[in-house]
Amino acid sequence: MSNMRDMANAGPACSAAFLVALEAAVGTGAVMSDSATCTFYANDIFWQPGVVPAAVVLPENRAQAVAAVKVAAKHAIAIVPRGGGMSYTKGYLPESSQTIVIDTRQLNSVMEVNVADRYITVEAGCTWAQVHEALLPTGMNTGYWGPLSGINATVGGALSQNSAFFGSALHGTVAESVLGVTVLLASGEVVTTGSGGRINTKPFTRYAGPDMTGLFLGDTGAFGLKLSATLKLAPAPQHLDYLGFGFKDMTAMALAQVEMSAVQAISEGFGIDRAKALNSASVNKLSDGVKILGSVARSSKGMLQGIKNAVNVATTGANYLADHECSLHLVVEGRTADALSASMAALRAIGNKHGIEIQNAAARVMRSRPFNPVRGMLGADGQRWVPIHAVFALSEAARVVAGSAAYFKSQEAMMKQHGIILSHLTMTVGNEFFLEPAFYWQDEITPLHRKSLGDEVVGPWLSRPANLPAREAVIALRQGVQQVYLGLGGVNWQIGRDYPLQSAMQPETWNLLLALKAALDPEGRMNPGSLGLRAH
Repeated sequence: MSNMRDMANAGPACSAAFLVALEAAVGTGAVMSDSATCTFYANDIFWQPGVVPAAVVLPENRAQAVAAVKVAAKHAIAIVPRGGGMSYTKGYLPESSQTIVIDTRQLNSVMEVNVADRYITVEAGCTWAQVHEALLPTGMNTGYWGPLSGINATVGGALSQNSAFFGSALHGTVAESVLGVTVLLASGEVVTTGSGGRINTKPFTRYAGPDMTGLFLGDTGAFGLKLSATLKLAPAPQHLDYLGFGFKDMTAMALAQVEMSAVQAISEGFGIDRAKALNSASVNKLSDGVKILGSVARSSKGMLQGIKNAVNVATTGANYLADHECSLHLVVEGRTADALSASMAALRAIGNKHGIEIQNAAARVMRSRPFNPVRGMLGADGQRWVPIHAVFALSEAARVVAGSAAYFKSQEAMMKQHGIILSHLTMTVGNEFFLEPAFYWQDEITPLHRKSLGDEVVGPWLSRPANLPAREAVIALRQGVQQVYLGLGGVNWQIGRDYPLQSAMQPETWNLLLALKAALDPEGRMNPGSLGLRAH
């Protein structure tokens, strides 16, 4: 069984000569090799402590990133790309100390907004909040337009993980919005895919020959370091409304979600169980409704209606969610008022067939302030949090919910022993049913939590000791349910070094993946171990 100790094989440290060469090529200001910094980069949201890299590079431009990779290649040093750091799958954690981490967050310029040709090109370190702000004046958006952690999460990270949330119920994952990428290979060569990779051609279409863009989406950095990406634009919906429904159980909610997906009008839709409502810090922020009165009011068409909606949110809080075993929260969009009205009626009919309509405050508040600080990376009382997920064919939703429930029923005694709380999130993402159990437990606060949330948030919990038995139990639960979901025909995103891939693939398909890796990275220096692809 893989566990935290698997990551302790650090190996010998990089030579001083390499660090001198790296600083000479990139500039001393862009290279950090002090112990505190390197130790910080050895952790993600869940996995810690990990292998400490030799150095961290924060390039400010493409030339610095290229120089860092070329020096690493010359000295046989591995490269690990990193974006906003919101991952929990070891995707950016080194396997050996003979590694540099390249943090792309300073590669964050909006390079081109082309409304006439309907695309935006941004550097990979741009956050989704930055992209959103850049597009607001244009009346356009990118279909999928960011994860809940979009204040920190970067475009490059989302492309590497194949992220979903805002816009995803209708428009699918981020991969569906990508026209092309510019990628730095392990050799130091820079390549561009899509029509942007042609001579004297705008990056307006993805299909300019074989779809090479797809190679670099969902690769968790195994094939190359993303420098920039072009995303397609479409007019942002001008007509929005919100719905909420309560259900007696998750099966009823899943059946409603699947049926609702055929209406093709939900921009964001997420279902949660009672445990999620009670323990998620993000959900519980609804109870602080007074602070969001202004933003909710401004999100409504008329000021009077906005004030009524805001007062409703402030007085409702999150408590009403716990009245139902499961609750579903929808943002509904329409190109016209009539289209929106028809979609709302259709969705209400489906929701009331399987459950009961409730307040729409959760969806309304979330959409009024889409990119909040990432408070959800800890529980409401500062518990550690980590999810696990899989996506399934829509027709399998009820069977999957039943199979998942049976597995966790068999683990109840172990979860109770370690004080582990189980919660669930469900979505439809395009033509897929998404199921994400998550676990909350008492454990130490890590430097990543502290830096991401600030001492004013995590201060009360900084003295909590490490709880290795509970953490190991969570690892076992995640590995167990991964196998259950694979047996039910599930597929994973954000694979990193966490989700199984080779065992889920037909041998011929896996061999093709190996051949692609060998062609793009013959020495296995680009994020070795990601996707289960080992260094040669």
